[in-house]
Amino acid sequence: MIKSTKSLLLDQQWINLQHEANQLRATKNTAARGIGAAKKSGDEQAAQRILAEVADLGSQITEMEKKTEQAMAERDRLRMSIPNILHPDVPVGADESENTQLSVHGEKPQFEFEPRTHNELIEMNKWVDLKRAAKIVGSRFFFLKGDLARLDFALQQFAVNFIRERGYTFVQPPVMMNREAYEGVTDLSDFETVMYGVEPDNYYMIATAEHPLTAMFMNETIPESDLPLRIVGVSPCFRREVGSHGQSDLGIWRVHQFTKIEQIIIATPEQSWELQEELLQNCH
Repeated sequence: MIKSTKSLLLDQQWINLQHEANQLRATKNTAARGIGAAKKSGDEQAAQRILAEVADLGSQITEMEKKTEQAMAERDRLRMSIPNILHPDVPVGADESENTQLSVHGEKPQFEFEPRTHNELIEMNKWVDLKRAAKIVGSRFFFLKGDLARLDFALQQFAVNFIRERGYTFVQPPVMMNREAYEGVTDLSDFETVMYGVEPDNYYMIATAEHPLTAMFMNETIPESDLPLRIVGVSPCFRREVGSHGQSDLGIWRVHQFTKIEQIIIATPEQSWELQEELLQNCH
């Protein structure tokens, strides 16, 4: 709420500064027209006075333009950091201990044997090579091998086909985005620390397919008759996963490169809640 209010105030400030700058430009243009008339009449003193006035107005306009750009930059920085508006039914809690369980799907399996961890399974079957990946790139990357690599591809294909059959268009997005596109889909000031930058091009490796699949419509006006747009995308994703969490995890948790399948719907606000339920049903 504080960010929203401040963003609106900065927007009004930006509008006011633009208006003042335009007024100064109009005054300068009017004054400039008098220079020729003064010189034509032979009044060199008046011409010099007007030239000085025009120069002073030019300095004022330059300063006003700087203030206008600063107000716009600050406004946009705040505007881009404002999160999505929550549905009125979303409960407010102090922390995750106050989360509300909405539904449970399926039954927890009961085994007649002691199940192995995923780390034990990949070690037994030599499905993952962490050491050689660390040798060529660093920790928390991996080579996926054999049947597990084949299973990974099969699950991607299964999931994409499952969603496509429900009316979604399959899209494979680029794995890099420029800063302007990224600023439109997430708060870079908060998210940039876990992203990989690509210099000198000022690109970012995508952290999730959701980002390019949403940004692909930037600066476009989509006719309401074309909505909703349903998309399913699959892509490799890249995250630094900075911090201490997961540092002691074995296996391939909290890795820097992974594959994600995303469902995206572009719709009107009035359609959003119903379509959110559709997305949830697609996962069942």
